[in-house]
Amino acid sequence: MIALDTRELKTRFAQAVLPDILNDWEIEEITEPLQDLPNAALHEIFRQITAIWPVSHALCNNFLQAVTQGLTCLHHSQLADWVKAILAAYESGGLHQARQLLERVEETFLCTIRGETGISLAEITGRLQPYATGLAGHPLELLPGPEIYTDTAAVYLPSRIAIFPKQTDNFLLYKLIISFQWAFTAIGTFSLHLPEGSPAITAATQKHRTVFSAESAGLNGFFNLFPEPSVAAHLFHLGETARATSFLHERLPGLMRESGPLFENLARTIPQDPHDSTGEMQRTILLHAAQGSGTGPSAATPFSRLFQGDATSQNSACFAAEAYDRFRDQGKESCPPLIFQGVLRPAEVLAVQRQKRAAAKEQFIEALAAIISAQPPQELPLEKEENEALGAEFPALEGQTAAIIPPEGAGKDLPDTKRQGEKTLEFITIDDSRIDLPDPLKKLAREIVEDLGQIPPQYISSAKQAAGKGVAQGSAPPPQEGEALAGAGLFIYDEWDYRRSGFRKNWCSLAAKKIIPVAGTFVGNTLEKYRGHLIRLKHQFEMMRNQERFVRRQKDGDEIDLDALIEALADIKAGLPPSEELFIRLARDKRNISALFLVDMSSSTEGWVNTAIKEALILLCESLEILGDTYGIYGFSGMRRTRSELFQIKDLTEPYSDEVKGRIAAIAPQEYTRMGPPIRHLTRLLAENDAKIRLLVTLSDGKPEDYDDYKGEYAIEDTRHALIEAKAQGVHPFCITIDKEAHSYLPHMYGEVNYICIDEVGKLPNRIPEIYRGLTS
Repeated sequence: MIALDTRELKTRFAQAVLPDILNDWEIEEITEPLQDLPNAALHEIFRQITAIWPVSHALCNNFLQAVTQGLTCLHHSQLADWVKAILAAYESGGLHQARQLLERVEETFLCTIRGETGISLAEITGRLQPYATGLAGHPLELLPGPEIYTDTAAVYLPSRIAIFPKQTDNFLLYKLIISFQWAFTAIGTFSLHLPEGSPAITAATQKHRTVFSAESAGLNGFFNLFPEPSVAAHLFHLGETARATSFLHERLPGLMRESGPLFENLARTIPQDPHDSTGEMQRTILLHAAQGSGTGPSAATPFSRLFQGDATSQNSACFAAEAYDRFRDQGKESCPPLIFQGVLRPAEVLAVQRQKRAAAKEQFIEALAAIISAQPPQELPLEKEENEALGAEFPALEGQTAAIIPPEGAGKDLPDTKRQGEKTLEFITIDDSRIDLPDPLKKLAREIVEDLGQIPPQYISSAKQAAGKGVAQGSAPPPQEGEALAGAGLFIYDEWDYRRSGFRKNWCSLAAKKIIPVAGTFVGNTLEKYRGHLIRLKHQFEMMRNQERFVRRQKDGDEIDLDALIEALADIKAGLPPSEELFIRLARDKRNISALFLVDMSSSTEGWVNTAIKEALILLCESLEILGDTYGIYGFSGMRRTRSELFQIKDLTEPYSDEVKGRIAAIAPQEYTRMGPPIRHLTRLLAENDAKIRLLVTLSDGKPEDYDDYKGEYAIEDTRHALIEAKAQGVHPFCITIDKEAHSYLPHMYGEVNYICIDEVGKLPNRIPEIYRGLTS
């Protein structure tokens, strides 16, 4: 087909990027590479622009620059799949990684779909992620990146490995990379601490006439004592890789045995050059890795010392200081590292440590503040001897706050600066009052002690201040100050992008929290206000407790089954033996229903709407307790894709208690309404439940919307797809809304019969229990 003229080309591009408006000269410059393409290809290109432009203007410009070259080896019908791969690369590794797919179509895309070579990280992450988490003992993300390294929270890996012809060998290499990167954390590579006067510091400062400072004790500071820090970093990393091989032979002997041939193959790729000391040491590491422990170099050198089981990161620092001049003179510092070795990124590790410390601090202060605020006005004071002992150990806190929380094992594995002594008391004292800590907070406190050596006094004083502020105001803290669910943390979910007909992988993070219950008169007032209606509800729900049904063709029963009797008479006439199953019996079956209620806690529910929702939940819980169905209640809100929040009010196994009533009373408006992540999370909870009927009932006052681009058709389509995913897992979704415009979007999201619109907020408390009764009758 013929190409479009320049004017029509510009017009179609302008339409594709609406509502953005570009200058005419900008459009002309962007569309110039497309002018000679046939109409069929342009039609598909403009269709893909609508998917790429909202994600990144820069990525779209790069796509348009590369698409003409891409079409030399792609058919235009393959553009949609190519764009999906480009967007996935962009969202996981940014513009740099997406450009690799744009510039190397044959190698990065066509080879993949033809299955010619290599293995991609995306297709094996599901198998490798549990392995990485098991190694680390905590979530350790596996992410694609331009270089191999770890920041201790994640391991960054090649998006594809095609070094070996066998897929099994490439998969094994991925496992080795993960294992070595984990080993660097486990053996203390990033915990290097070199006090002034240590052999490595002395050698570096004397040889290079540099001055020791407090920063020199850590990795980056130590490297900066040398004229060329990259050479020192290269040598130190080489030494740590030698230590890591011995460590892995001890911890993962099966993996290292299986990888022996792979190590030998890698060793053969290193040229034998007696003048190349780096290459010789790399070959030594590979042969030691292939042959097992006890096969390191026999000569008594700083490098050979690193293969011994008691070697530390300080030995690697000594090796780097001793070998620095020789290696710098050889100019071999740029020799590429072994593939499983990767590179060191101390700055990224430090950034992650700071993030973890900040998160632990915030979590500790919030949890402790909640405990303090829940304490009675007067607690029994500590014995005088205990107070004196605490004041002696923490003189800065005497008479105010104190903490004794030793790490597990009494600090036997920690440096002296991080030991807490012989005391094993596990409590906090505030104003001479003792507060025992629950197990989750003890665990968090131990983690802080292991990292910092103690609970910093400002943590405790901040918690005390936060609790005092809440009491002074006479109101409960808002849900975002709720304690994080034990063992939960963040959950990562995909998000559906209808523009590309595909998911944005690992796009949203959902934080699971608990609302702190409040004491007050709300629940009592609600029960009194609706006392008459509640009596009727309880009577109706009592009648529903056992489901009744007629079972036909039984050997005994209350009535004759006429259909079965007629068939029996016909059999007799035909000379056949008649059936004895001629009766109808009334069977009473126990209910087998689990329901989760998802409550909108966005800012739009402020005021009377919020009160009506809480009243409705109280009446619903009182009714369901009569019925005996398994049920749970969660609230949701958040802001942007990185901070979606789910507030646990009552989980499926939790009894309806005063604490649950207090949480319902504490429900308060928060921020926005990103519905996809909470729906997917509750679907997962219900999918793990073996109830015959599983309901997910959403209670909302408006359409899904967030602060970012999660609004309009995009938000509706993601929510709709999350509901489709729920149905596919045997969960029946239903929506109760008070939005007067709901008829314009809810039929598309939920289906024509899976929602109900309540025209007046005041009717919510009466209607919701009745709606549930209708759903489950």
